[in-house]
Amino acid sequence: MNGPTFAAADIGRLETLHGNLLDLCLRLEQVAGEPDVAVELRALADAMPPLLKAVHDLEERLLFPDFDRHAGSAFATTAIAQWKAEHRCDRMAAEELASTLKAVAEDRCALSSETVFRMIVGFQEALRRHVFSEKMMLEALLSARAEDRNVFA
Repeated sequence: MNGPTFAAADIGRLETLHGNLLDLCLRLEQVAGEPDVAVELRALADAMPPLLKAVHDLEERLLFPDFDRHAGSAFATTAIAQWKAEHRCDRMAAEELASTLKAVAEDRCALSSETVFRMIVGFQEALRRHVFSEKMMLEALLSARAEDRNVFA
């Protein structure tokens, strides 16, 4: 996998986007089960898909190719394929949750509040785990680049 090097500005941007995803998780926790949060639910629903797209685009365009170059192993290729598959699942879950939150905000959701709550919790857990794993990948990459070595050498 070839591509441009993941530069300091890109790293800062990714860290900001990861922070935004974690903030989104906190905001979802705050509104879950609260009455009279229709405006906040709509705002969260509108924010989720484009935020995930921005994070995933940056990772797939710059982070993954740079990681693959420095890893020098079949493991990297397999891990990157898994992360890309998780990105697709995250985007589909975000779209579904966004539609559900809009339906809740408009008082037209046929799902129970318990089901909606579990959707929110599942989405948050997946996002947090995904952000954590990609932060670990970034740390391994930066360490390898600082030592001018392969990540898994």
